[in-house]
Amino acid sequence: MNNLLFDKNGHLNNISLLKLKESSLEDEELSLAIEHICNCEKCADVFANSYNDNELAEAPLGFHNEIQERIKKKRESGIKFFFYSLRVTVAACIALVIVFSNTLSFVANKAIKPGDINPPNLSVVSTINARLNNFSTKIISMEVFNNEKEKK
Repeated sequence: MNNLLFDKNGHLNNISLLKLKESSLEDEELSLAIEHICNCEKCADVFANSYNDNELAEAPLGFHNEIQERIKKKRESGIKFFFYSLRVTVAACIALVIVFSNTLSFVANKAIKPGDINPPNLSVVSTINARLNNFSTKIISMEVFNNEKEKK
């Protein structure tokens, strides 16, 4: 410990506290003094009580009202968010009930029977497939015919 800063009990002496208050300590001494104040409750109390009321900074005019307004707006936005979340949750629950129940069939007054579902008609796909196959065969035949002409 630096003997110039601390007394025999290991606390900051009055001269060190005064220099700290006036910001006239060297960088190394300042670092040691602040570290000690952070760890020593007695020195922190002595340092805090060394300031008079007239030395402390005052809040600007209207600061208290501005803070109160911000807190009020924050609460209001929190309440709005809560009700928005509640509406979304209710809507999602209703959607899930509709999807996973027979509610739609009740609404339509018509029960869905397994026999009512028809398989898809694949005749169009088969026709397109056959035509593409014929077209491919014609192109291949034409290429072979053109290649034979070129060889002769």
